[in-house]
Amino acid sequence: MKNKTLGWFLRALLAGALAFALLCALCVFYFNVPVHFTNPDGATEYKYESAPYFRGTEGFGYGRVNNDGFNNLRDYEPGEKIDVLLMGSSHTEGFCVPQKNSAGAVLNALFGGEKYVYNIGMAGHTFLYCAKRLDRALEVYRPAGYVVIELATLSYDPAAMDAAADGTLPDIPSHTGGVLTALQKLPFLRLMYTKYFKGANVAVAAAAGTTEPVSDEAFEASLSRLLRKVGEVSRAHGVKTVLVYTPTVTPDREGHGAIDARPGEREAFARLSEENGLLFLDLTERNIAAMEEDGELLFGFPNTKPGTGHINSAGLRVYAEGVYELIGKEEG
Repeated sequence: MKNKTLGWFLRALLAGALAFALLCALCVFYFNVPVHFTNPDGATEYKYESAPYFRGTEGFGYGRVNNDGFNNLRDYEPGEKIDVLLMGSSHTEGFCVPQKNSAGAVLNALFGGEKYVYNIGMAGHTFLYCAKRLDRALEVYRPAGYVVIELATLSYDPAAMDAAADGTLPDIPSHTGGVLTALQKLPFLRLMYTKYFKGANVAVAAAAGTTEPVSDEAFEASLSRLLRKVGEVSRAHGVKTVLVYTPTVTPDREGHGAIDARPGEREAFARLSEENGLLFLDLTERNIAAMEEDGELLFGFPNTKPGTGHINSAGLRVYAEGVYELIGKEEG
């Protein structure tokens, strides 16, 4: 009896191990994102291990993280000339699209070698985290002309903006080391954790945007303080900072393009950016035109709900073209 029980247990254990191995093997080409760790140079909160990536949960993205831990087509050589530095969240990071369709790759194709664009976009790095890390990013990569920061929303909590301005915005934790790193390298476990167990960090959620009622006075006071800091840092490093607003556009009841933004936010960003020597590129009209005139939703994928989630290849193309045109106008 004991031998039968032991035999059944061993067979069940073997079957479970084989099933787990098969699931991990299947996930290698479905959801296989490199492990991230705290960025030692401080240009971003964290960076990835250099490795191939595949992501099929939203769209289908694939490529290879470069030797510097970011999504670029070529490796980074310390001290190399960078003309345009890209910063932003997972939209800029570009893991949901083929690597050649990322904003950095499209911009480099548009410039055709005239300027080199380097992308340090990273998941979770909303505008507030980019502002927090801007001084170090410019110190490390020393772009010769521009730093471009993506904003998928303009609705930020005043307290979070104040924290970004004074450098107290909490760090984004990177849970790595020992067994944790080993477990994160098992694709099926990484997928299950991301899908079902990954909790939202309260500070990161606030930095991503807010839907809570905010008075115009409080919003503008905090925004003015934050943009003043961004302007000061930009001038200290001799670069022009471009803030690019690329909103999600969805059809309203009449079929017209609509965005989810509070009244006056776009105008406040444009006015205060100009006052602080920053360039504000508002892609609202372009994104609406893409839907109404070209029938393209710039967010969402065939395997997700249309018009929601991450920016897709069409949206990244519109984004890159807008930045390319703005820089062209700036340089005459």
